[in-house]
Amino acid sequence: MTNENNEDMLTPSQILDKYPELKKKFGWTAKDIGLLLKNKLLQGHYNHSLRKSMITEDSLKSLIRFANRQIENQLVDIT
Repeated sequence: MTNENNEDMLTPSQILDKYPELKKKFGWTAKDIGLLLKNKLLQGHYNHSLRKSMITEDSLKSLIRFANRQIENQLVDIT
C-alpha cells in the first residue's frame, strides 16, 4: 500500500516479515512498532477501516539508522 506521497506503507506485521532482524536483534514485536507510531517515532497513521497501523517504510529506515548511530556512539575503544 502507498500513501498520497507515493511512499510505501506497511503494517507492523508486514514490517517484521520484511525485516525479521528487528525481532531478532531489537526484540521488537508488532505491538512495539505500533507504539513507536503512536509516540510519533515513526510516521504513518491508523487505518480505522482496516483496523491496522500503517507506517511509512522511509520513517522506519530513518529510525533504524538513528538507532544504529546511537549504538555505534556507545562503543568503547580500549586499544
